[in-house]
Amino acid sequence: MSWSIPTFREVQQPAPISLRFWLPSLVAMALGIAGIVLLLWPHGKPAQGIRFWALLVGTPFSACALSFGARLDRWEHEQTIAEEMEREQGRIALLWRVWSRRHLCVTASCAVFPVSVSATQIGDAAPGMPLSSGRAKGFPWTNGKLEAWRRTKLLGVIAHGLRESLAVRQELPIKVLIDEASLENKDAWAAATKDAFSKVAPRCRFTVEVEDVTRCSQFLTQQVNLFSYPSQLVIAAQFWLDNDESPAFSEGAAALLFDADSSPRGSFFRPMTALRDKLETGLQQLSEMQVNPGTVSRVWLTGCDDASVDIRSPLTIDPKASIPERLLDNVLGTPGPASAWIALATALEASQGSGPQLVAWREPSSESVHLCLVAPAPAPQKETTV
Repeated sequence: MSWSIPTFREVQQPAPISLRFWLPSLVAMALGIAGIVLLLWPHGKPAQGIRFWALLVGTPFSACALSFGARLDRWEHEQTIAEEMEREQGRIALLWRVWSRRHLCVTASCAVFPVSVSATQIGDAAPGMPLSSGRAKGFPWTNGKLEAWRRTKLLGVIAHGLRESLAVRQELPIKVLIDEASLENKDAWAAATKDAFSKVAPRCRFTVEVEDVTRCSQFLTQQVNLFSYPSQLVIAAQFWLDNDESPAFSEGAAALLFDADSSPRGSFFRPMTALRDKLETGLQQLSEMQVNPGTVSRVWLTGCDDASVDIRSPLTIDPKASIPERLLDNVLGTPGPASAWIALATALEASQGSGPQLVAWREPSSESVHLCLVAPAPAPQKETTV
């Protein structure tokens, strides 16, 4: 569901006091009261004394002052209420913005595809990209190889891709998320993971946990809600077994190193889950609360290609403009339980030096659309010499 951000009504400022109305009114009131004083003054009593003039001048002045003072006091009270409402709305809006902009820092990432393309090529929509829509594609090294060898190969590729980020670390927990069928060999996954990473970073002590591939949105939300999330490497993989004759998804894997204390490669903002009919509201909230409207530079989709128009339209300020989209399923094949992780890693890899990217996905057997903004680290500025 979209976030329950309150919609504030416009604060009505009190209308300013109109001198065009009050000045004639006060003059008429003063003249009227002065006339009453003259009528009530005792007949035959001298009118040259201080008391007469004090009543003739002071009474109208006091009445006008009290009348205008009461109106001014009411205006100041209404103005104070309006200002307090504006401040309170601003404070609540700021709290919501801080809440929605909480993010996870990603120090390093790696995506492994079942086709021979890079994340940059997918992001640039390079010509000659393979068309794999509706097909379950395997890793290039899948054919003729047993599961144990293919698992070792996959983890070796990931470890090699992250070797520079692991070189200076002394310890690091690794969470391996795999599909349900692969959990039968969770011990083999744990041993192969520890062995592969110990080869590229022998000085680092790794602890490995193997779990069912967590729903990506739930995992990110849980980590974002922590005031201080721990450093950890998350590896998500969808993998074919030896006896899998008709696989239901393409193979693929992603690795993301979360670390709040290191220089980030990019950030994942708080994700959102929205139903199809609430996408416009949710996307407007994302663009208003997390980034400046109209700054999303690319949309990545997996498992929700049918909702691409509904996702892209609310992100543009100019109705004639169109945000580039990347349909990962057309290139990588049939999505699976780890496709969301692969999409996030791909977007991060391909977006260096560009603007925020939106990743949208559906989990298998779910109609809800998950949305997450990926903000790459700004490109380093080149030094100029004078």
